[in-house]
Amino acid sequence: MTKVDWLEDDAVTSRVSVPVAVVLEKRLVEGKFWSLPSWSLSAVLVGSGLANTGAEGERVNEGKLPEQFLWSGFRVIFYKDACERYWHALIGERPLVYVVLREDEADGTVEPAIVTIDYDEAVAHTETDGQVLTADIPPELYQTMESFVLEHYKPAEFKKRKRKQWSDSDAKDREEKARRFRRRGYHG
Repeated sequence: MTKVDWLEDDAVTSRVSVPVAVVLEKRLVEGKFWSLPSWSLSAVLVGSGLANTGAEGERVNEGKLPEQFLWSGFRVIFYKDACERYWHALIGERPLVYVVLREDEADGTVEPAIVTIDYDEAVAHTETDGQVLTADIPPELYQTMESFVLEHYKPAEFKKRKRKQWSDSDAKDREEKARRFRRRGYHG
């Protein structure tokens, strides 16, 4: 795997960790007598310089609409046992990065809780009513995922299944049924 200054490779736990930051966009959806915030994922930024870039949820575009907020300190972790899922993401039409949001019921604010590239993990959160936002995977993260898969993924060897001899089994089944009927005293 190519070494990058922001990449952490942990050979003991079979994982690679990449620091990321999340930029969320907030728009107000307004009705006649109400308004609700609508959140979307603007970007996922990759690199160690983003480790602690300021206050969590800090507004990054003062005075402009839509409002954009930055959260840093997240890590995308690649696990060796999830290589097949990463491989499927790579060969798919559009690899995505997923951000799971945590909502504060009291004041209605949201903040990112998890950043992942694992589709199965994202779906698990949607099944428990979690809000998951998606964006195209950043090129740096894509390259890391690709090299991780090339280094660790070993596809299962294809094994052709043996065909069952249907004609032989049908004849055996008929003989067995006939033998059972004769034992019970059925002579029809």
